[in-house]
Amino acid sequence: MFKKVWRYFKRRQLAKAVKNGLQLGKDSQILEPAGLGTEQFLISIGNHVSVAGGVRFITHDGSTWVYRVQEKYKGMVRYGRITIHDNCMIGQNAILLPGISIGPNAIVAAGAVVVQDVKPGTVVRGNPARKVAKVADLAELCFAESPDINMANYKLDKKAELLRLYPYPW
Repeated sequence: MFKKVWRYFKRRQLAKAVKNGLQLGKDSQILEPAGLGTEQFLISIGNHVSVAGGVRFITHDGSTWVYRVQEKYKGMVRYGRITIHDNCMIGQNAILLPGISIGPNAIVAAGAVVVQDVKPGTVVRGNPARKVAKVADLAELCFAESPDINMANYKLDKKAELLRLYPYPW
């Protein structure tokens, strides 16, 4: 029952964000829409994008609070669009700052703080996020290190299949 209620709540949150101007492409998912912030109309997400839980979209620069009391900067505000192009993955708890663009086929690792554009086909991680690999190289590494999962068993009982491959240590 809780799962159904949670899914309904998330769908409603996402529908509200789209109504508020969020651009969301086909076959894209945002696992926790709560991190979309207040200027959802400044967020564009392409097709086949997965945004993990805890990701924060920050479309404004709050630091202006400190210096906009000075005459020269009176009333200053700063915003920036966040654009995620097609076929990207944004990892758990990543932070996306204003004015950045994530190129097609890119991966942002969990916990990364993206302060500048991410080039197409790259993997970034860290704070600030830096390129660590090409997506094609990561795909080959993952393929080489992937266990032989019995997909029929996995679909029937995911836990049992994963415990077969990764047994308890004691």
